Amino acid sequence: MDWTEMDAAVPSPRFSIAKQTASEGEWLQQDPEEVTPILPQALPDSRFDWRRTASSRLKQPNSSAEKKSYARRMRPQSVEHDPHRPYYSAIQQYRSKFLQLLAHEEAEDEATLRHRLSTWSLKRLETEGYCVTGLSAYWLQGNQFGKPVASFLMGPGIKLPENKLENGTQVLLSRVDPLKECPQIGSVLSRNESHIRICFPNHFDLHEGVWRLDLGRPNLMYERMRNAISNLDWDPQEIEKMGSDPSTEYILQGTELRDVILESFVRPPPTDEGPTAVHASENVSVVPAPVEPKEAEDSESSRFQECGAFKLDQHILSWARRYSRSNPVVVEGDPPLSGLNASQIRAMATMIGQRMSLIQGPPGTGKTKTIIETIKLLKVHFQVPQPLLVCTYTNVAVDNLVEGFARVGVKPLRVGFNGNVRQSLLEHSLDYKLEQHPLHPVLLRSVDDETQVKDQVHKLSDSYRELALKLKESKRPRKATIERAMRMKEALISLEKRHKNIKRKIYAVQQQMLRETIADADVICTTCITSACAALNVVDFPVVFLDEASMSTEPASLIPLVKGSQHVALIGDHKQLPPVITSKRAKEEGLGLSLFERLTEEGHVPSVMLDIQYRMHPTISKFPAREFYGLALQDGTVDVFGKPLPSLEPPTSKHLKRRMGREKPSVIFLDHTGNESFKGRSRVNITEGHIVASIVEDLLLVNKHLDGRDIGVIAPYAAQITHITRLLNHDSHYKGRFEEVLGSKRAMQLAHIEIKTSTGSRGARRR
Repeated sequence: MDWTEMDAAVPSPRFSIAKQTASEGEWLQQDPEEVTPILPQALPDSRFDWRRTASSRLKQPNSSAEKKSYARRMRPQSVEHDPHRPYYSAIQQYRSKFLQLLAHEEAEDEATLRHRLSTWSLKRLETEGYCVTGLSAYWLQGNQFGKPVASFLMGPGIKLPENKLENGTQVLLSRVDPLKECPQIGSVLSRNESHIRICFPNHFDLHEGVWRLDLGRPNLMYERMRNAISNLDWDPQEIEKMGSDPSTEYILQGTELRDVILESFVRPPPTDEGPTAVHASENVSVVPAPVEPKEAEDSESSRFQECGAFKLDQHILSWARRYSRSNPVVVEGDPPLSGLNASQIRAMATMIGQRMSLIQGPPGTGKTKTIIETIKLLKVHFQVPQPLLVCTYTNVAVDNLVEGFARVGVKPLRVGFNGNVRQSLLEHSLDYKLEQHPLHPVLLRSVDDETQVKDQVHKLSDSYRELALKLKESKRPRKATIERAMRMKEALISLEKRHKNIKRKIYAVQQQMLRETIADADVICTTCITSACAALNVVDFPVVFLDEASMSTEPASLIPLVKGSQHVALIGDHKQLPPVITSKRAKEEGLGLSLFERLTEEGHVPSVMLDIQYRMHPTISKFPAREFYGLALQDGTVDVFGKPLPSLEPPTSKHLKRRMGREKPSVIFLDHTGNESFKGRSRVNITEGHIVASIVEDLLLVNKHLDGRDIGVIAPYAAQITHITRLLNHDSHYKGRFEEVLGSKRAMQLAHIEIKTSTGSRGARRR
């Protein structure tokens, strides 16, 4: 049974830590500063040892009875704002710029929220999933980092309607209207089909009447981006040297790549007046004098060569140096690299050999495949012990990577809310792995013990308070009553001590399960925002791969990087979709410029472009190759004679007619007179939706070999996606028409058609 579904099976509102998911830290119910895990005296160094192989480091205990000891991991105390610290003024400029931009974007989100609540009808809010009404609630007997948690439901066994109140989102709780009341603001902790559990700052009266929940602003995302910016103050090397207590280990924060990320803030672009002086407190080298092109290339590469997480491993560095050349020098013992072109191999060598690198991947050039093969090389061939973190901007891209890793024999661990994980990949999720852990039954028993002891403490506390009140009011209390009160007090102290010990045991077991589960994986896969979840605080990540880096804002990209990184590869394409920014001011002032694009423009980070595309017909790729990639993009979709591969032959359609002496066109444009109309802050085109439905019908009718999964519909607006989805899957008129024209069996293929925005399309991200 899924832990997120267990609440529905328990009639009493008891709270169980094990019933919460682990991806957002629901296991860590107590603040680790307050609850010290029970640990033996002999404590090994729990940080990864780079001199040990992956196989020896990741050895699991032989049985659940075998105990492992771990240092207690804590966050370091706040860094002092010392103007003489390295990069101090650059960090202040960076923080000032991006905190202001985030404030503009957050204000725009607030305006969007108020516009939706004030102009949309309640029915529309409910239909589109922004609001759930008619809820009852109760407080759970537990907390999340000291904050109370409430569970909301419509009734025993009643499924909640489809909604957007996903894990980590902010919600507004009111009776009737959050704009006319002072709503309680909380954050969704976890959810299942019938319950939504929400964390609030304080307790309030919940037990009478019904409630309404509205989707609020994405506060968690902004909080984590601001924290990431603040963590630039830290130097991971300094944190590693902190503390002398072997039972304590400080969580690495910050990145060793501050010199690269902050270069433009440390050293503004030169002007005609000459180079700008660098403040002494920045503790960085002076810009070298202009040199010849070859010397410049050697000078630039010297900043990066033999640096990063693999600088002590000559085996890895030798491979990276040899394979970064246009004609790689292959030696005995090198792993085979079948199915990879020259630019993909050069990209792999750059990501492995350089402490920071940029890999530009135009559409269809195999970005995902290149990342997967690089991780496989590091983990399977070189057996590196460092934990590898792979992050992307979207959950779709994370799932594609997880699927690819599993296919080539690399063990992925998918960290995230299970509702965002593809169903076929749940076996690779953190929550599933924890359920299969040998210590899971031990945890369940401990949680049950904790609940029972806590109930006993509450009952005995109430009895003791009543007896103490009687003794206080009595002028001449009986000796037997006094002795009874003393025994009750002693029993209460004993129970509270036992309760604390059980909580410490639960925390220790949780930590061991998390550490062993994460250590058993070859690669951790998650989104940039979720990479900051508490579950991943049990380990540091010196090596980070960031896919879709050009679609992510710079503060969001920073989140996985400030977990102690010293080796980072950014993979993306700034010629495609930029970050989505709603605030015009924030966009104009730089929030719409990704870290990937900024570093590409600055030109001081080694980069490689994947230059062979395998997705498009040559007549389609011709335009982007000419307009965006300077004709550097080649076609891998042609045979030795330069002719398009037979698999790219366009399907049969009344719209795709062969012209005299020419092949069927690969791209057609259909003009129509339909006008766009606003739907909230999105847009919809009714006429265009009907045209799409007729094209889909035509394709399925005349191409018997074509399945629904072979067809993809991409639209620029969420409202248009909703409109087309309704026409193809729910509209009664079209349902009857499809069954009449296609037949009932063939019409079933409509359900398999992918209808997404350009950022969410799975088919557009394959290879």
